[in-house]
Amino acid sequence: MISFYILIFLEWISFLTGLFFFKKRGGGFVVAFLAAVVITETVVYFARLYLPDTDLVHVTNMWYNCMLPVQCTFLLLFFYKKTGLAYWRVLIKGFIGIVLFIAVLQFFAGGVTQFNTFNYTLEAIFISACSLHYLFELMNSEKIEEVTRDPFMYISIGLLLFYLGTLPYNITKLYLFETYPRLFYPYYYLFFAFNYFLYGIIIFGILWAKKK
Repeated sequence: MISFYILIFLEWISFLTGLFFFKKRGGGFVVAFLAAVVITETVVYFARLYLPDTDLVHVTNMWYNCMLPVQCTFLLLFFYKKTGLAYWRVLIKGFIGIVLFIAVLQFFAGGVTQFNTFNYTLEAIFISACSLHYLFELMNSEKIEEVTRDPFMYISIGLLLFYLGTLPYNITKLYLFETYPRLFYPYYYLFFAFNYFLYGIIIFGILWAKKK
């Protein structure tokens, strides 16, 4: 639980940092993403306190199935706003449509209490692709000399490493836990390390950009 408390703390600090210093720099969708994150994890925290173990997994899975597409949508809208390429905006619209369609489909098809690994995999791929594309655009823009002043560069790097690093864990954690617990627990703590890195670099990027 200590790892979870640290994570909650970093999520709230990153959200409050973005809320106070970031909205006026065009980061409204990033702030909305961070708000969705703290809402998601705070609800899970209280669910762990008050729900019996028999219901906890089903309730948290259903909650994540609702909130992870919301988080993904905010990030994709952020990248949509930041890109200057028409074809990439069309693709991002398609990414958003696919994520939301699969999320809604699961509710109608049943199995909503099972974590939607397929949708999460697509979300991770889409956000990673958008992060790479943003970095590519940034490196080929006229602002290359001011790249270290761009908070969105740090956010993109954090998102890229986070989603690529945690994707294998999120799609195999149940299998690893039941079959290879010795592999599960090191990856479990590595998962938290990726989370700490993501929210740490978001805080750093926002404050560094403000300092500059």
